[in-house]
Amino acid sequence: MSEAQSASSDDRSDTTRYDVVVVGCGGWGLAVLKVLTDMGLRVLGIERKEICHNLRNYMKNMMMHSFLSYMVLDPEDAILAREGNEYHPRIEELIQSYSDFAVKFDLPIKTHHQLVDIEGVKDDFALTVRDGEGRAVRLTAKRVVLATGSYDEPNLAGIPGELNGSVQHYFHEWEHISDQRVLFIGGGFSSADGIVALCPRNTILWVVRKSSEAVENMLHLQKTKWGQHDARLVNTEILTESRVISLENNTAVVQTPDGNITWNYDLCYMLIGHRPDQDLYTRLLNGNLEFDEETFESCQRPGLYLVGALAKKHLEHIGLTQNLCPDNEGVRYIERIRSAMQQELRCNYQKIN
Repeated sequence: MSEAQSASSDDRSDTTRYDVVVVGCGGWGLAVLKVLTDMGLRVLGIERKEICHNLRNYMKNMMMHSFLSYMVLDPEDAILAREGNEYHPRIEELIQSYSDFAVKFDLPIKTHHQLVDIEGVKDDFALTVRDGEGRAVRLTAKRVVLATGSYDEPNLAGIPGELNGSVQHYFHEWEHISDQRVLFIGGGFSSADGIVALCPRNTILWVVRKSSEAVENMLHLQKTKWGQHDARLVNTEILTESRVISLENNTAVVQTPDGNITWNYDLCYMLIGHRPDQDLYTRLLNGNLEFDEETFESCQRPGLYLVGALAKKHLEHIGLTQNLCPDNEGVRYIERIRSAMQQELRCNYQKIN
């Protein structure tokens, strides 16, 4: 029995035939929904939990590393009006901005609806979706836009012990942590932000493959350019040009330029990036996320489009506010989606109606 069949014996069908179903209602999904709705197409957005679910898994009170004007969707956004174009919002403020955007423009969204599978072909897709009560819902659509992001599953390093309960791959729910020996693996801003949050009350070892110069440059940018003026690393040892080769038994074995060392840890954050839901994209696209750079249409399955992180486009490239950020690449990306859908669907839509 398939996952779609086992989800529920109550298989309900949505009577509306949609022009486009947008899967994922984070920033990119909301931008696409707004553009396609403005075109007069019959559009539905589905989100497996709440709007911006992936953002809600980030570190609480985290300051975003880009200006608000690069990420905001509405030029009349209340936070933007209050703080200005070059404001660095906290993660909660960005989520509120996107949620307000969906409400203001009455975007057609069903939350707590998770995509299970897609059958059929271009112009005649049937989507199996599981609702919040575990029941299977069937939707039909001519096109599908996939905007689910890439935060579903953590990247792994392939080392012993990385799946034990003391190793975390997301940084959240951290406020209670104190008097612990905490190991950080990963040379990105997620690690730097987490260390800044935890180091005053804990002992930190940070293992990075980057050079000392690269780490210092990143920390300088974090403290100054991106608004973290009071960020200080205390109680922290940094091992650069090094890598962890084992995490078994809460003991890290670290390979350094001077030889291997061991370090006992209470908690480890392995923050080396994330990837899309592999099981889902194996079913949908045989795991092949290649797409046409001009239209974002899947090379593997015509009629499915990949946007946002699936198309290697970062959050700060969203666009829709070209009057604020004329150089924001997202304006071009969203325009390509709009153009592709207009060429393929709008003429047909006008003929039918």
